Amino acid sequence: MTGDSTSFQSMFDAMKSAYERDHPGEQDPVPPSSTPYSKARELPPVDPGVPSAHVRTAYHLRQGPRMANGEHAVLDQPLSSGRLSRVQGDALCKPQAKFWGLYESPDRTVSCPRCKAMAERHGITIRTPL
Repeated sequence: MTGDSTSFQSMFDAMKSAYERDHPGEQDPVPPSSTPYSKARELPPVDPGVPSAHVRTAYHLRQGPRMANGEHAVLDQPLSSGRLSRVQGDALCKPQAKFWGLYESPDRTVSCPRCKAMAERHGITIRTPL
């Protein structure tokens, strides 16, 4: 096993010396600490007095036409309105546990018709990027 790591180390050292020979005095490129793209995707802060949600995309292991794919409104605060009860992180149309995965997608809009109707009925503001 040590023979394998020694040969890897010698190969790495050879590659490094060739790079330094071909690119004298160059430094490794460093990405900027903050890019304009990441700032454009920031959501406004949550106001505790206003019921709000943000957009997340549903993903299923086996995508198909009958799956509840698309963009859903996910609650920022718990909601209890009549018979409807959802905790923070649940989609309006059904609890988070019923989805295989909900992934952040702040640059999208809600496409689930049930989430849209429920947000309107219960006065929930959908937060969009600034």
